[in-house]
Amino acid sequence: MDSPALPVLLSAVERLDGMLALAHAFVQAGRRLDLDGLDAEITALCAAILALPREQRGVFGGALHGLQARILALQAGAVPVAAEA
Repeated sequence: MDSPALPVLLSAVERLDGMLALAHAFVQAGRRLDLDGLDAEITALCAAILALPREQRGVFGGALHGLQARILALQAGAVPVAAEA
């Protein structure tokens, strides 16, 4: 039986993926972003996924790798705030 949290977490992963895609587009366009809280959101999402029964976690493997790729692309395109001064 699937956990009731499963569809909620799948939706959260999709929302975060969309947010990261938009953030990457903004960075590519030269816009500055405030990503405060992103670490906490990702940490909470991962903790919630780990709280699922083991047999239900596998559905997130590809999605989490996709989020990691988006984050790395975002980091590669972003200019650190300290470097702008």
